[in-house]
Amino acid sequence: MKDVRVKPGPVGAGAALNGRMPAAPEARPAGDPRVGYYFAALNALISGVAIYVNSIGVKLFADSTLYTALKNAVVGVALLVPLLVMARNRAEYRRLTGRQWGLLLVVAVIGGSLAYALDFRGLQISTTVTAAVVDHSQFLFVALFAGVLLRERFGAVIWLALLVLFVGLCIGFKLNTVHWDTGVIFLLAGTLLFALDAILIKYLLRSVSILTVMVFKMSLGAVLLLVYVGASGHLGAVTRLSPTQWGFVLVTGLILLAFTVTAIAGLRHASATAVTAIPAASPIITTALVVISRHVTISPLALFGLALTLVAALIIYTVGRRQELRGQQSRSPQQGHGKAVIA
Repeated sequence: MKDVRVKPGPVGAGAALNGRMPAAPEARPAGDPRVGYYFAALNALISGVAIYVNSIGVKLFADSTLYTALKNAVVGVALLVPLLVMARNRAEYRRLTGRQWGLLLVVAVIGGSLAYALDFRGLQISTTVTAAVVDHSQFLFVALFAGVLLRERFGAVIWLALLVLFVGLCIGFKLNTVHWDTGVIFLLAGTLLFALDAILIKYLLRSVSILTVMVFKMSLGAVLLLVYVGASGHLGAVTRLSPTQWGFVLVTGLILLAFTVTAIAGLRHASATAVTAIPAASPIITTALVVISRHVTISPLALFGLALTLVAALIIYTVGRRQELRGQQSRSPQQGHGKAVIA
């Protein structure tokens, strides 16, 4: 399959209007796609475990919004530790440009708080199956946005695998319980913001460290999310949490920390399309844990859906990784870091 190499777009508002992100200032060294794909696979494993553990933890809370906000706060506090103890990490903030500050703040607002708030509201209105179907479309939006804004290019094989992945994830759902109500508007808006957040993070990682991006997304984002929870009148429940509930907040928060690190590290090294699509196969891990722990059986239709999901994820991993490596090796030094290649 023919490689397509992407040239960095021109700087300024005109570049954005032309469908390209402006060139990143002071670009960091190019990442290693092999590392990015390893992180994506590890992220899928962590995500599968997280879904299983959260399905238990959320039942202990009357308010899932508070539960999510507290988990994010655990991550936000944990990320502040290396920032406070290492002067090198703090020094980067003095070198940030106005554009970088602005984009980092946007990441904190849309990816760290607003997207969650919209998702919460959608869940309150619509059904869980509706929310799951919309959520499973996120990697497709990332692929579309990455093609337009980051100029990632890939061919029919990867596009077909992305569609098969989506179909596989949706097989087994009771689609007659999908409600196209006003909740879908909130759910879709949240999903679109999460997808745009991944694109912004991928762009920022060309010139900003992983830790700085994570601090803005999770630490500042957690503060904004807690403000939202407080404004909705749910924050007072914190004083009434039991030791068991706090234990689940800590454990799931640490799992979320691992998820965040692997997700953003993956974006640092590989294409946004692949790094968000591969972890979408995490329900395979979750289902395996459910079968082992609860001794339940899986219907043939659900097994077929999981098989499609696995095949699609493996195609994206093998074909995408090979083509990104080939594209990176074929670039000349003059072409720089601001390109993404995927077949």
